[in-house]
Amino acid sequence: MCRVCRKRPEIPDERYGRCESCAKSGRIAFRFRLGPSRNGGGLVVRAGELSPRALRQKWREPLAAYKGSAAAKAHLGLHELELVTARDRLESVRVAPDLAPRASEAVAALREAAERTDAAW
Repeated sequence: MCRVCRKRPEIPDERYGRCESCAKSGRIAFRFRLGPSRNGGGLVVRAGELSPRALRQKWREPLAAYKGSAAAKAHLGLHELELVTARDRLESVRVAPDLAPRASEAVAALREAAERTDAAW
C-alpha cells in the first residue's frame, strides 16, 4: 500500500514507500511523532523522518503559509502527524485519530519545530 495516496501498491525497494503515480508526481509523506511538552502546556515534535535542518530550511515557509485543517487518518500510529508534500509545496497535513480533537495544536507544534534551531533539538 502506498504511504502517500493509500490506494495503489507500492513500488518494491522504493525509498519512500510510494506507488508509481506518486513517485512520478514527486509526492512524499514525512511522519513526525508528537508528545507532551515538558511544561505540560501542549504538544511538541519528539521525532521525525526529516532532519531539523531540512524541516527548518525547506518547510518553514510552506508550514507558516498553510491555512488548511489537518485530517484524521486511521493508518497513523499513536501521536503521529504526517506532512504530505509534492515537490516544493505542502499538500496536506494528516494526524492520528487520537490527535483529531487537537489537530490545530498538532499543526502549531510542527510549525514551532520548524522555527527551532539545530541546537534546540
